[in-house]
Amino acid sequence: MVDFSVILQSLDYLGTFAFGLSGAMVAVRKEMDVFGVAVLATVTAIGGGTVRDMILGNVPNFWMTDPTYLCLALIAGLVTFIAYHAVERGLSALILFDAIGLGVFTVIGAWLAMEADACAIAVVALAALTGVGGGVMRDVLAREVPIVLRDEVYASACIVGAIVFWWGMTLHVMLDVMAPVAAALVVTIRLLSRKYHWHLPRPEHTVPKVQR
Repeated sequence: MVDFSVILQSLDYLGTFAFGLSGAMVAVRKEMDVFGVAVLATVTAIGGGTVRDMILGNVPNFWMTDPTYLCLALIAGLVTFIAYHAVERGLSALILFDAIGLGVFTVIGAWLAMEADACAIAVVALAALTGVGGGVMRDVLAREVPIVLRDEVYASACIVGAIVFWWGMTLHVMLDVMAPVAAALVVTIRLLSRKYHWHLPRPEHTVPKVQR
């Protein structure tokens, strides 16, 4: 029987690579050089988890003890820089891998927060930060309004998954059960939101600028 932790680790690596590809694609579209592509790929892939570890006081950060994360991010950047159009043609697969990564990152963030005895709100916040933090950094560096604030059901999927994970763990449901359930919920919400173009409520009219 395969150890669940091995599966979770493998999916974590897959998500890291997928996030790296998404960051690199933004960089290429912004016509950045190879260094810029590498930076955006890396920031997107490990940015959220890095900030999470800093908040929790987990030193050194996860990618400092396991260089696989940084290597995957850099490889994703290099692959996208060299073969951007091939990566773009595989966008449907990238969306799936990205959703899987989001679900796994959410669970890992929530679990580490609970291990640190964080309160429920902090568990949800750190789970969401782990999932979307890198993407926010990517968009800021690319001089765009972060996508989680404007277009898609993304952070809210993390929040729902984190709440379900926290609730199950407080009821003493086994981690091997709650982790895949919560991750699958995040993935499902994310993919359905893409398919059916779900959005959070927005203002019906543009707010007029204040005259000075």
